Amino acid sequence: MKPKGFSLIELMVVLVISAIIIGFAVPSFFSLLRDINTKVAMYELLRAIESSRSLAVTSNNRTVLLANQEDWEQGWTLFIDKNHDGELNGEETLKLQKKALNNVKISANTHVEKYISFIGTGEGRKLGPNGSGAFQVGTIKICPDTEGTGYALVISRGGRTRIKTLTTAECTEIN
Repeated sequence: MKPKGFSLIELMVVLVISAIIIGFAVPSFFSLLRDINTKVAMYELLRAIESSRSLAVTSNNRTVLLANQEDWEQGWTLFIDKNHDGELNGEETLKLQKKALNNVKISANTHVEKYISFIGTGEGRKLGPNGSGAFQVGTIKICPDTEGTGYALVISRGGRTRIKTLTTAECTEIN
């Protein structure tokens, strides 16, 4: 009669092979999680920018997407800015608030460093009385806080936003 089950040697061989396979899979898994986290952050900010523009057009009012604590990594606040001062106050309507993001670096150029504002026509405009500010264009780069590829949200003069993929080298340049 043949004994049933595994010998100790067979079990050890299976464990060693399993450990080797897991050793190769874990770094790939963490890389995948990093890439997904970066993409989610990019899409959340893109959705907020597009919501801001859409709200400006539908309400025919200036909207402001304001970086919390003047830092996009800290999240953002979207509101209808009736008095054109760039601050949520008085009778102004809060539409969206996002808390701080984790595991990403966000860098914006000077034009969109602290806020993005749209007027009723859907154009990006800097803050100014009665929508008289200069047109606002800019780029916001979103990269993982470790090495990896990222994305840039490029805002055009008309207020439309496009996505550009960034290389690892371009992400390394972000402080």
